[in-house]
Amino acid sequence: MFRSMSHVRTESAARYINRLCKHWGHKFEVELSAARGFIDFGDSNCELLAHPDHVLLVLNSPDEDSLAHMQNVVADHLQRMASSESLEISWQAADS
Repeated sequence: MFRSMSHVRTESAARYINRLCKHWGHKFEVELSAARGFIDFGDSNCELLAHPDHVLLVLNSPDEDSLAHMQNVVADHLQRMASSESLEISWQAADS
């Protein structure tokens, strides 16, 4: 598995996690609690953790190409959920 992480500065982390999980819940298995979301995309998954000043995204994919694709998909959807705020989303490789 390949893993990447992104710390995205926002004061609306829990709200964006809620929106993403509800959006993707129509197509994928999701888990949602007050400060955490988990989306199972099949061969990839994303854990979202709400903090007071940021949301932590942890993305796992089976290969580098899938990881790059899912980074774009997750970043695009997160930015759409945060339409009133411009987010800076940059991914870093993480140990699996």
